[in-house]
Amino acid sequence: MKKTLFLLSSFALAAASAQAAVLCTTTFNRTGGSLDTVTVNTQSEYGLTSSTSISNFNKGGSPAGGQGDLLGQSSIPASVVTPNSNVASGGSWSMSFTFTNTASQDMQISSIDLTMIGVTGSGAAQNTGNGVAGQEGWIGGTATGNKPVNLTLSIEGSGSQTLVFNAATGGSSSGNWNMTKTGGYDFFNGFILKAGESLTITIDASKHEAYDKGCFAGLSGIQINGELVPEPATASLGLLGLAALMVRRRRA
Repeated sequence: MKKTLFLLSSFALAAASAQAAVLCTTTFNRTGGSLDTVTVNTQSEYGLTSSTSISNFNKGGSPAGGQGDLLGQSSIPASVVTPNSNVASGGSWSMSFTFTNTASQDMQISSIDLTMIGVTGSGAAQNTGNGVAGQEGWIGGTATGNKPVNLTLSIEGSGSQTLVFNAATGGSSSGNWNMTKTGGYDFFNGFILKAGESLTITIDASKHEAYDKGCFAGLSGIQINGELVPEPATASLGLLGLAALMVRRRRA
């Protein structure tokens, strides 16, 4: 019987860890070329909310003339936030977002996905021309014309991870706004966001050593994945129910 209960517990825990859900998705609405024109919108069925504005914003490197904090041309979709710093030419930018667990249960965060798109200084989607040929493995990469930039995701108290994004969106002379690139930052052991507590993530964009011809990095989405942590009483009742069912089957 003890062996049966141990196996049931193992199966239940494995099933719970495999059922990661989308805890929240974040999108943006930008109406101008400054940070205070950006509204952060969060959708969640689990009670994970975000602040409505971007915090701790910094940029460096090579800003384009005549612009503010952001590239604000009308040609750039309102859903894209593109700091005015030429990342591929040695620029950089950093911005932070705060998320709060408003649910009554703790949450286990398993991964965070970022969606980005490359932008030219004139406000067009980044094309593939003059990129890095023969490089595979970029997020959303192609065999030719890659324009890699680094995006580092840091979580307060949980370290950082860097992914290389291909900012090129297709086309030899003009890019495609529909070709955004999504990459996942995985936390294999997960980390717990307790009910009522907040976490801050910081995203840093910087030059990748393979490409230096110029490109701006635009962020268009954040998705946090994980699950609600079952309350101890609920988990115990579930295991007892499974054990009782197993006993009935054995007696039958």
